[in-house]
Amino acid sequence: MDNFIYHAPTRIVFGRNTVSQTGAELAAHNVRRTLLVTGGSAAMRTGAYAQVTASLDGAGVMHTLFSGVTPNPSLDLVEKGIAAAHAFAADSVLAIGGGSVIDCAKAIAAGVFLEDYWAQVETRRPVTQALPVFTVLTLSGTGSEMNEKAVITNEPLARKWSLSGLCLCPRVSIIDPQLQSSVPWHLTAAGGIDAMTHVMENYFRGRTARAATGYFQEETTLQLCEGILRAIIMSLDELQRDGSDYTARANLAWAASWGLNGLSGSGLSGGDWTSHALEHALSGLHPQVPHGEGLAVIFPSWMEQVCHSVPDIFTRFARTIWGVSTAEEGVAATRQAFSRWGAPDRLSRWNIPASDIPRMVQNALSYRALGRIVPLSAEDVTSIYTRVL
Repeated sequence: MDNFIYHAPTRIVFGRNTVSQTGAELAAHNVRRTLLVTGGSAAMRTGAYAQVTASLDGAGVMHTLFSGVTPNPSLDLVEKGIAAAHAFAADSVLAIGGGSVIDCAKAIAAGVFLEDYWAQVETRRPVTQALPVFTVLTLSGTGSEMNEKAVITNEPLARKWSLSGLCLCPRVSIIDPQLQSSVPWHLTAAGGIDAMTHVMENYFRGRTARAATGYFQEETTLQLCEGILRAIIMSLDELQRDGSDYTARANLAWAASWGLNGLSGSGLSGGDWTSHALEHALSGLHPQVPHGEGLAVIFPSWMEQVCHSVPDIFTRFARTIWGVSTAEEGVAATRQAFSRWGAPDRLSRWNIPASDIPRMVQNALSYRALGRIVPLSAEDVTSIYTRVL
């Protein structure tokens, strides 16, 4: 097992009716003026916005609304949010939404201290200063409510790149699973698949088992990953039957939060993250592609590309997660589960032409070298995309 530092500073307030505690939590952090960041109408329709603002008013926290955040939030939107934060003299940012809303809120929080947000992204260096970030989660999957990353799309460049820094970790995240009871199934499934892939990006870095015992170098972390994956799978299966099942919503929400707060990567050298780079190149060029659905298409194709090179960990995954015998069967079982949950399995869902693949390959490779498990060439990446056209 590699040396690692694990730090998860976010305070989680979890459970029924916890939204009412939002104002008190912000006030405890000496917040006086907060920029409320939301998406479309969901926060209003579910009552989350009304509950949050009532709680803020009760705690004497002033607020102003910045709404209209879309999936795969754009740099242009972030810059408008930064201007809104300056105009209101906000001393914090409060996101009410899922991963896109939270990422946008984080970007705004950092951006108020930056002369040029995208220039900072391109330096690849962490930010060290940001307004305090708080979240009220309404859609589980990205884990952004408990980590230090914000992913934003520069649409003119077709680059969907991240900014990071411990200062972007939310101070407090409110997770009330009741707020997700009316989330449509396709969004629930996409969020769950996204959460699974976060765990899997780390898991497949597991190093060779001892021949006699099957005991891996990172056995503790791998078993944690397997438990999180099984919890997500069970929760999705239950929610597909009954979307109002509070227990399943709660378990999915908690598993997704732990899937990307550093726990599932401890001792695994930072994971691989090739599939996320390939999906970011896809949805950076085609922002209409939902992140979780894009991963549902790309991740099994990446698995198929590399599983024969590291058979031990892929065979373990097949056996412990799906109850099948071989790495190839594990890839097939993953595809079948994603399909069972209604996720797409082809880029044709969004009419992506083969002519776009060279640009996606170029964008994916422009961020960093791909393939920590198995180094990938441009030809390899082309194969991963082409396989699922």
